[in-house]
Amino acid sequence: MPFVNVKIIENQLKENEKLELIKKLTDLIVEVMNREKDLTVIVIDEIKPTSWAVGGKPVHSNESVSFVNIKVSKGTTNPDEIAVMQKKTKQLMGSLLKNHIEENYFIIDEINSTGWGFGDITMANRN
Repeated sequence: MPFVNVKIIENQLKENEKLELIKKLTDLIVEVMNREKDLTVIVIDEIKPTSWAVGGKPVHSNESVSFVNIKVSKGTTNPDEIAVMQKKTKQLMGSLLKNHIEENYFIIDEINSTGWGFGDITMANRN
């Protein structure tokens, strides 16, 4: 069950573009990481422009930025999957966000399976 948090500047994407991002990112996770579509969760947070800075300076209004954080259970992915996922996610974000600057981050957190889950069952107990 990947849990994905995407942070972007508010109003960078229209509602239909957010839906496109969710669909395409879910498809990437299924294709590249071999995860179950029905258990993939994606949350998009929109951040005020004055709350996002690079180099100590707020991002300019004509620049687009993103932060994509994917959480999975430790030991369920490999370096090749991570590299492909990072490349394809960067391409996806660049295709949706105009003037996507270099300082965008992509992180896969591998979490101990006893430390997270959904419902009342940890990931360790689901496997």
